[in-house]
Amino acid sequence: MLSSVTIEKRPSRLSVVGASLNNLTLKFTMCTTQELLAFVRQLPIGIAYAPIYANTCPMQSGQLSKGKTPFERAHHHVMTPADVALQIERRPEVFQAVGIFAGPRSKGIVFLDVDRNLSRLRKKWKDTLEGAPVVTSTKSNAAKYLFRVPEELWGQVKGFGLSDTGAGYEVLWGRQGLIYGAYPGSSDGKAPAGSYGFEGDLEEVPVAPEWLLAEMRDAAGREVQDAGFIKNRKALDFSDRDPAEVAEMIQCALKVIPGQGIGSRDHWIKVGMAIHSEVPGDLGLTLWSAWSAEDPEYAGEWTEENPCEPVWKSFRKGPVSLGTLFWMADQQMPGRLWLPEDLRKVVVDVESDNVTRIRQVTIEFPKLVARAREIQELDNPAEMAHRMNALALEAGYRDAGALERLLIAQVQYEQQDDDMDIGYLIDKDIKLEYLIPDLLPLPGVVMIHGAGGDGKSMTAWTLAKHVARGLPFSVRGDFVPVKQGNVLILNGDQSEVQVKQQMMELELGHNDPIRVVMGWDINWYFRFIALVKKHQPALIVIDSITGCSRGSAFDENRKEFAGPIYWLANNNGRLFPACTIVLIHHSNKSGGFRGTTALRDAVDEVWSLKKPSDKEMEQTGPSCRLIGIEKSRAGRGGSKLLLKMLDDLTFELKDYVEMAVESGSPASVVDRVLQRLRVASKAGEGRTRTELNSDPLCGGSVGGIKKALQRLECRGLITSKEEVSSIKPGNYVKRYFALLSRDIYENVCPPSPKTSLELESQGGQPPTVSPLKSTKKERVGAAPVQQAAEVAKQGGHENGCPPSDPSDSNDSARGDKNFVTPQGSTPYVLRTDAELMAIREAAEKFWD
Repeated sequence: MLSSVTIEKRPSRLSVVGASLNNLTLKFTMCTTQELLAFVRQLPIGIAYAPIYANTCPMQSGQLSKGKTPFERAHHHVMTPADVALQIERRPEVFQAVGIFAGPRSKGIVFLDVDRNLSRLRKKWKDTLEGAPVVTSTKSNAAKYLFRVPEELWGQVKGFGLSDTGAGYEVLWGRQGLIYGAYPGSSDGKAPAGSYGFEGDLEEVPVAPEWLLAEMRDAAGREVQDAGFIKNRKALDFSDRDPAEVAEMIQCALKVIPGQGIGSRDHWIKVGMAIHSEVPGDLGLTLWSAWSAEDPEYAGEWTEENPCEPVWKSFRKGPVSLGTLFWMADQQMPGRLWLPEDLRKVVVDVESDNVTRIRQVTIEFPKLVARAREIQELDNPAEMAHRMNALALEAGYRDAGALERLLIAQVQYEQQDDDMDIGYLIDKDIKLEYLIPDLLPLPGVVMIHGAGGDGKSMTAWTLAKHVARGLPFSVRGDFVPVKQGNVLILNGDQSEVQVKQQMMELELGHNDPIRVVMGWDINWYFRFIALVKKHQPALIVIDSITGCSRGSAFDENRKEFAGPIYWLANNNGRLFPACTIVLIHHSNKSGGFRGTTALRDAVDEVWSLKKPSDKEMEQTGPSCRLIGIEKSRAGRGGSKLLLKMLDDLTFELKDYVEMAVESGSPASVVDRVLQRLRVASKAGEGRTRTELNSDPLCGGSVGGIKKALQRLECRGLITSKEEVSSIKPGNYVKRYFALLSRDIYENVCPPSPKTSLELESQGGQPPTVSPLKSTKKERVGAAPVQQAAEVAKQGGHENGCPPSDPSDSNDSARGDKNFVTPQGSTPYVLRTDAELMAIREAAEKFWD
C-alpha cells in the first residue's frame, strides 16, 4: 500500500547540478523510470489505471502524444498495477507516467482539478480539502484532489470543464487524470516540464464534499435541460420506439462513455455509428456532437464548424448498433447502472422479446399470397393496413411492410421478365418516348425541388394543364405539340382548400381530365398499381415525397427512404402502364434537395426551382421562377425552364433559351440545326443532312450535325422520312422535319367557332372554343394555340376543313383574326394601364 509518498523525498532531475544536457536527459529517464515502477507496484488493486504516453511520443494511431494521453487498451480494459508496470518495463521511453480513469470504473473516484487561484479556493473550501490525496506539478497555484462519489449517486452526477463555470477548476468524471510521472509543462508555456508529485492514500479516499456533489448534480441537470428531451416510458421494440425515449437511453450511455482524446478517431466513429443506427436524424447528430465537444483535446476542431456533421452524413447501416453503445457504457459502469431503473427494465424486456420474437411461419406460401392479394383489393386503406398487419403477425413477419415486399416480388416473378437474355430485351416492344418533346420522358421519373413557397406545385400543375388539354409547349424557342392525356395528382402535402385554390389560379375546370387523390402514402404500392390501371394517366404528380412518406419507418437521410422512388422507376411500364411521374420535393437550407442522395440517384431528372438572379431578372421579369436541370439521363443537364405569372394571373411554363450575347442566336449546334429545320418545316420543305452540312447558318462539323440530328430525333423534336436521293438515283436519304405545334391539327378539323353566349344557351354545356381576340402582349401563353388555329384556318381547304366562321363579338367585327382558347379558359379583354399595373403588383405579392 502506498501511503504519504511525495516526489520531494525521491531523487529528481531538479537535484542534478552541473551535468551536460545529454547526461541530464539520460539520468532523468533512468531515474524516473525506476521511481515510476516503484510507485505503480504499490498502488491498490480495484482501480482502473492507465500507462501514459510521453510527450511527443508516437501512439498506435501514428499521432504524437501531448504527454497526457493514456494507452489505447486502457480505455476498454481495467488495467491493474501489474499491467501498467509491464507496459512501462517493456517500453520505458514510451510510457513515463500513470493515470486513473475517474468514475464508476474506479469505484467512484472523482478529480477536483484546480487550474488557478488555488490559495483563494483553499480559503473558500476551508477544511474540505484536508485528508484528500493530492497531485502537484511545476504549475504554481494549481493541484488535483481526489474524492469518492457514493455509488447510489453515480447515475446522477456529471463532470464539467474549465470553461463551463469560469471558476478556475474542472471536475474529471469519466475521464482520465494523471497522478504521477512526467509532466509535459502547461500548454501556455508558463509552467516548465517536470514531474507530477503525489501525496495521500488511494485506499482512504474521502467522500466528496456536499458542495462538490451539488455542482456535479447541477452539471447533469443542465445537460438534460439543454437537450430538451421528453421522457416517455413505453416498453416498445427499438425499431418502433419513440425517438425521445431512445434519445434518453443514448444520453444516459454517453454520460458514462468518455472521449479518448487525441488518436481516438475509431472510438469516436464507433460511438457515432451506434447512435446513427437508431436515431439517424438531426436529434442523433445533436447527441453525438454534444458528446464529442466534451473532449478537451479536440477543442480546436470546433472553431469554425461542427466536425461531426460531414462524417454523420456518410454513415450507413452496418454491424455497429445501439447494443454496441450499451456495451461501451457497461464497460464504464457494469450492471446497466448508468440507466435509470425504469429504463433498465425496458432494455431487459426488449432483449428478452428479441429472443422470443423468432417463430415459425404457420401459413403456407400459396395461401399467404392469396390472402394478401385479397386484402389488397379493399377500398378502405385503414382496413387494408390493419388486416395486412394482422396477417403479417400471424405468418411470423415483423410488420406489413415485409409482407407487401414479398407480394411485390411474387408479382414480378409471375411476369417472368426480370431475368432475360439480351436478345429478348432488344426484341421487346418498348421504347423511350416523350410526353412533352425534349422535356418529360415517357416512361420517366422527374423530381422538382425548391424552397417553400417558390412554386413547386404550380410548376407541376402547369405541366399537368399542358398534358390534360394538349396545349403546345415552348421548347428551344418554338412551340411543339403535346399529346393530350389523363393526369393523376397524388397529394399528401396540402389541404383540399390549398389544392382547390391553386387549381383555380391555373383556370383548371370541370372538364379537365384530372384526378386528385388526397392523403396519399407513397408506400401504397398495390393501390398505386390499381389507380394507374383504372385511370390510365399519361402524367402522375406526387406532392410531395416527404408529405406522402408519413408512414415510412425510415429517416430522410437514410438510403431506405428512397426505396419507394426506386420502385416507381424500376416498375414504370412493367407492373403498371408506362407514364411520366413528377415528384415534388423540398430543398434544404443550402438550396440542394433534402435527404439522402439516393433520391437523386433514383430519378431520371432533377429540377431545381429558384428565383432568378438580378442579371437574369432583366430578361425574365420579376414574376418568374427559373428551373435548372441539375441531372438528366437524356443529356439535358444545364438547361433551364421558365415559370412565369402572366398579367391575367395565370401561369406559363416554357423552355428558357439563353442566346449568345454577340449574335443573338442559339449557341449550340443542336439549337442551330433545330432552328434551321423549323424555318424549313414551316414552309413545308424539310432538310436533308447534306443540305444542313452546306447551310452556313448551321455551322459545326459534319459529325456534329449528324449527332445533333440523332439527338433531336431521339428527343422527339424532329421526324424523318426516307426519299430517293436526287444526287445518286437508287439510293435513299432521310429528309428531316421539325415537329411544330400545328402538327396536332393536321388531321383534326377545328369546330366552327360560336360566341360564348350562344354556346351557353345550349343546355348549359361549357364552350369548346371561343372567338375571343387577344394580342401577344396581353396574353403570351395563348400564342401557340392562336398560331395553331390560324394554320388550321389557312390550310382548311387543303385538309378538307372549312374555314372558321366570323364571330359576332365586337373584337372580331374590327376585322381581327379568330383566336382559339383552351377548353374552360376565361375570356380576355383589353385593359387600361392602371389595371395592368394593379395586376403586376398582385403578381409580385403572390411570389413574395
